[in-house]
Amino acid sequence: MTSRPWFGALFAVSVVILGLVGCGRSEDDAGITIGYSTYTLSNPFFSGMLKGLQQGTQERGYKLVTANANGDPAQQVTDMQNLISRGVDYILLTPADGKAIAPGIAASDAAGVPVISVPDRVDQPIAVSVAMDEVDTGKKAGEFVTAAIAKKNGQPVGNVVQIEGVTGIPSAMARKEGFRSVIAQSPGLKIVASQDGGFDTDQSYKVMVDILQANPKIDAVFATNDAEAIGVTAALKSQGRYFPVGHPEHIILIGADGSKPVIEAIRGGVQDATMSLNPIKSAKKAVEVVADLQAGRQVSKEIIWPTQLITTENIKSPEVAAYGIWSDEL
Repeated sequence: MTSRPWFGALFAVSVVILGLVGCGRSEDDAGITIGYSTYTLSNPFFSGMLKGLQQGTQERGYKLVTANANGDPAQQVTDMQNLISRGVDYILLTPADGKAIAPGIAASDAAGVPVISVPDRVDQPIAVSVAMDEVDTGKKAGEFVTAAIAKKNGQPVGNVVQIEGVTGIPSAMARKEGFRSVIAQSPGLKIVASQDGGFDTDQSYKVMVDILQANPKIDAVFATNDAEAIGVTAALKSQGRYFPVGHPEHIILIGADGSKPVIEAIRGGVQDATMSLNPIKSAKKAVEVVADLQAGRQVSKEIIWPTQLITTENIKSPEVAAYGIWSDEL
């Protein structure tokens, strides 16, 4: 997931009210308002998230109110309190910081407003979590890097770089943990640099330029999200270290999210892979959870949303088609 300003215009307002009335809803659905509290709307991943929420609420006749904290954990707590004051029935939450959001969750509990996190977890008890297994996401990235280096070098021996995500964001820390746990299993693989890319293209570009200048030999890079991967590619090009997939000097690069620029980079042989998270479908699942809670149906406290490895080799496969390339829908 992934997450700070990337490219394109930022949303001009923090709070958007979408009164979408669908057809085929039950009497229990009438008048239900969902508040969505997020820490950004500028990353294309969250454009997918918002589209899924809009589709899901429209289908069920719910109202949707969206609050954007613009990366500020304290503001997100205030946003949740404001959503409660506005009378929302449920809060969907994408936390800027899994710990710092505790006062907002406490306010929701006091008001009797169920909280559903998507696609990240939080550190406090909530009604339901619709989340990817982000540790597993990192592990799969590590497995891809290990196999790709072994194919390139004849064995899993080489230098690896990790561009980390924002400290405090659960997905960033979990992906880092999962990736490192796999890389550690191959003694011949060495993480020569690991720095915070801020889930941001420009920051990752600057960080990667410094890493390239300090490390003449790099075999692979794991960028914790696709915004960072774009920055890594730009840095490789600026330093004369970019070679396309398949070239003997190509530096293996995998990201995470499945955003449009990276999908096009994979199609064009610029980047090797990404871990797609499909925010459109996961957001619609979160709205489905609201409907289940509203109807009094039993709902699991934790719903794991599957991820999909997309590579230059499988991007046209039935498996990827079945999972969906969400960025093609935007």
